[in-house]
Amino acid sequence: MARFSLKTEKKRFCAAIAVVCAFAVLLASVTGIAQESRPAEVEDDHKDEKSSSARVNLDMKMVYGQYNSMLSTINLSQEAGDFVYLLNSYFKRSNDFGYGREIYQNSSFYEHNLGFSGNLNPTESWKTVFELELNNDSRGMFDNDVYSREEKEKARLALKNIFKMSRVFEISFALGGAQYVHRLRPTSDGEPENSRLNQVNAALGGEYIWSTTNGIKFKTQYYYYDYQESDIENDRFFSGEIIDDFHMTKNVGVSVGTGLCLNRDDDPLLSPVVGMSIKDFRHVSIVVQYRYDLQPFRPEIYYLQQKYIFPQYDLPPGRVHRGEMKCEFRINDSFHLLAQFGVEKNDHFYNYFPVAGDVLSAQTIDALVYRSRLDMNIALFDRLLEYDLQYEFTRNQADEFITYSPVHSLTSSLRYNGRRWTFEWNNRYIGQVYVDPDSSEQLSAVIVGDAGMQRKMLESFFAYIKIENLYNYKYYLREGYPEQGITFLGGIRILI
Repeated sequence: MARFSLKTEKKRFCAAIAVVCAFAVLLASVTGIAQESRPAEVEDDHKDEKSSSARVNLDMKMVYGQYNSMLSTINLSQEAGDFVYLLNSYFKRSNDFGYGREIYQNSSFYEHNLGFSGNLNPTESWKTVFELELNNDSRGMFDNDVYSREEKEKARLALKNIFKMSRVFEISFALGGAQYVHRLRPTSDGEPENSRLNQVNAALGGEYIWSTTNGIKFKTQYYYYDYQESDIENDRFFSGEIIDDFHMTKNVGVSVGTGLCLNRDDDPLLSPVVGMSIKDFRHVSIVVQYRYDLQPFRPEIYYLQQKYIFPQYDLPPGRVHRGEMKCEFRINDSFHLLAQFGVEKNDHFYNYFPVAGDVLSAQTIDALVYRSRLDMNIALFDRLLEYDLQYEFTRNQADEFITYSPVHSLTSSLRYNGRRWTFEWNNRYIGQVYVDPDSSEQLSAVIVGDAGMQRKMLESFFAYIKIENLYNYKYYLREGYPEQGITFLGGIRILI
């Protein structure tokens, strides 16, 4: 059966590629004939029409491939007077996928992300920003004996108003909310495991510039969590801080402030905020900061970072000592380097652990975490050739193993941006990770690559080919749930 399925997928893939290529050639021929027969006055009208819509940008990609996989991305932006908006959409789905000649049963999935951001300037002193984000995904759980499918949904909206009261005083006010839904469907008859939370938040901030060398800023935030489960008490969190920024010299600044945190699950915390910055040099800037505050558990963010989970919501906030340093180095537009170093001591660090049904929940531990990150961008020949590199090193000290946190992780991207041909080669390395706080068992390190190539067929129209898991590496990001092998996809891209 596996062999038959693999042959079927190959036939589907070849047929899809043939249809896409035939469509591209036909469209190129028809458009070429139309362009040759177009009168001069029509071309002039077309140029005028194009110039009038020059502020509209569209990048749309549609791809189809093995395992009946479909991928579509849309990025649309437009500027019209005092209003600018950005709309983006990402959708990916696949039937049961596999590795080699094996097809993993009940492995189908889909992911969908939709975002909108609008920026309105009604007056010179008033700015409004609106954001909307929708995320949902559904994943089969392979041969799991307890659950057959995991489903997640998240909706978030935010409205922020910024008022410039005077040349030296600015104030902002924001309102927002979010909803997170999680569902585990059973393998046999029975009710699914459902959980839901609703969150509302408000923020007030501002900045007053005393002089060219001294300014003060403040920020307050309030979060309220309403949980569906009757045995979990609703949660509230408030934080506020006030910081004075002043320059000791032209290039050296110092920040001194204090913060107040209130949480239903802990005592109030009044804490310091101290920082120093070295800026306004031609190529280098350095920022150092220390703060001690109370960090609440944000389940609508934390549980989206991992697959196949059983949410635990009533976790206490953590008292966190955090120091960090950022160093930025830049040479024109050709070379950019950002180095970040941080240490964090948290008495309630959130850590994944396995529970019945081969899913993950979360618990808290006392942990000391060291992090270093390096981001590098190199652009040559007027961005004809670009290279991006991100490397992160994490070291943890705790009484238990911290799970799904690699010591080393690296991503790189090499791009060639020609007039007709474009190539992109991406690689991702994820080091070994622990899968249980009480066991030294680890998932092996992972190296996954993908490559994309596009050819300009017409103005704003491209043929596109993508290969995922380029090296056909068999790997796991979650214990017991393998990822798909090498996958070929082909389609079109429209860029206006």
